[in-house]
Amino acid sequence: MTDLKEKQAITRNKEKTKKRKGKLRENIESIAIAVAIAFAIRYFVVEAFKIPTGSMATTLLGEHKNVHCPNCDWFFYADRQSDDALCPNCQFKINLSDFCDACGNRIRHNWPAWLWRKGHCPRCQTAVAWSDLSNRLIHGGNRIVVNKFWYKFKDPQRWDVMVFIYPLYDLTCKNCSAQFPDTEWRDGFRCHRCGSTKFSKKKKNYIKRLVGLPGEKLQIVNGDIYINDKIQRKPDSVQKTLWMPVYNSNYLAKKTDTPVWVTNGNAWKIHDTSITLDTLSQEDSDTSLVTFGRSVSDQNGYNSHSGHNEMGDVKISFDVTLLKGSQSLTLVLEKNNDIFTALIPADSIDGKTRLLKNGMSVLEKDFRLQTSQQHKIEFSNADRMVCLSINGNKVFSFDDDDGVIPDLRSSDTSKIRFGGTRVHATFGNINIFHDIYYTSLSAGSWGTTKPVQLGEKDYFMLGDNSRNSNDSRVWKFVPEKNIVGKAFFVFWPPNTMKFIK
Repeated sequence: MTDLKEKQAITRNKEKTKKRKGKLRENIESIAIAVAIAFAIRYFVVEAFKIPTGSMATTLLGEHKNVHCPNCDWFFYADRQSDDALCPNCQFKINLSDFCDACGNRIRHNWPAWLWRKGHCPRCQTAVAWSDLSNRLIHGGNRIVVNKFWYKFKDPQRWDVMVFIYPLYDLTCKNCSAQFPDTEWRDGFRCHRCGSTKFSKKKKNYIKRLVGLPGEKLQIVNGDIYINDKIQRKPDSVQKTLWMPVYNSNYLAKKTDTPVWVTNGNAWKIHDTSITLDTLSQEDSDTSLVTFGRSVSDQNGYNSHSGHNEMGDVKISFDVTLLKGSQSLTLVLEKNNDIFTALIPADSIDGKTRLLKNGMSVLEKDFRLQTSQQHKIEFSNADRMVCLSINGNKVFSFDDDDGVIPDLRSSDTSKIRFGGTRVHATFGNINIFHDIYYTSLSAGSWGTTKPVQLGEKDYFMLGDNSRNSNDSRVWKFVPEKNIVGKAFFVFWPPNTMKFIK
């Protein structure tokens, strides 16, 4: 009887051991399968990348500084290496250096800076307030998700933001360890030191915007992209991303060297964040206009105050309310020798919304503004397309492309004006933007001085931060085999989460 009980006990223990081993094995198998799936997804479907540099700013940010302007409260980004920056809104120069203003010694941050919110100079003990210190702190680049499966089923489209393998390699000779950074690899390449043909190749991932497709003839002319001698316009979603802010009336500058607005006559009243025009009470039948007092250039806060090109591709938007009895609004955009004028009648008179080019009517639409209501108006000229939108609805688009590639210019000239005829109106939330301006670089000007022909499997890539981007203007084309995938989402930091356009 005792032997039987012992045998039963041994059998039960073996069964328990098998169950424990079975559960452990199941857990190990589950973990192994999960890891395998994760690696498969990372290799074939999606992968996360970190943006290291500012070549795609401000669409995507590399390591940077978050800058708050003490003169107008405007917030913008600057490159991590910037020692100072000009505020795009008020042109105020801001110190971003990591060194003490009093003695030049490096400032010590009370770590973590976001908690202690102060710093000091260890040499002269000068305290650094958080409002000043926060502008000098370096923040990490965006982290994005790249769809590596996208181009397996769909051809790359112009204006896609994509990740690819940099066409130049960092080579190291396996025989003598000589290094050749940023080198174009080709069969038969030999080490200049020992003559060996055996190298280890280090690949680097780059991210840029696709502008040129296989088989196309491409040229960059006065900031615009021409393909096969035709200007290329950006889709609305991409254009919205690439409008760069220049001015916002809601951020009033405490100090300014030049007036922001230049008026003619006494009908204009410049307030802190708005402008009022009243020609009704003065019974003035002439059109009265206010002019933006600064030139618009491709200078932005991210690139500090490096060289710049004056811009003609601009947009103005504002909120406006017309009192009863008002006759019409006028908006004017000048680019070089062309003057585009939008005339928008109020509902108190008969008439149509018209677009004039150099004084000649080129387009009419049956539209009038209702008085005593607030309207949001946007008027833009970009990529030789003039557009007027009111309350989010496009009133007209005028194609100004005459089919002739213009002569190369060093920069454009522009003027921005608005006002009206026999009108009492208040303009607020006034914003001015400029379009992206693709320019030549000292490091490379491929495609900017004459057309280039792309091969049947070649792509032309440009950075959104055109003035500081190492791209196809320097190293020419990206072969099809180097494409990794389409960048589609920013997931870190949380306050910058967005789909990439």
